[in-house]
Amino acid sequence: MIGSEIKKIRSKLGWTQAKLADAAGVSQSTVNTLENRTKHPDAVTLNLLAKAMGVTVDDLLEPKEVAK
Repeated sequence: MIGSEIKKIRSKLGWTQAKLADAAGVSQSTVNTLENRTKHPDAVTLNLLAKAMGVTVDDLLEPKEVAK
């Protein structure tokens, strides 16, 4: 769930995993691992990713459907 939201928002921004990792100050392997649901982020990493993408932690934890 969290991983798919990270990937969805990153993709909407047109960012690669490397760009998100650089913007958030984490490794690309961390982003990859989270997006592929093999690991859950700790609170610090989750906050860094959310800030880098311009969303809140709540947006990642409780995604909302957006009307098209």
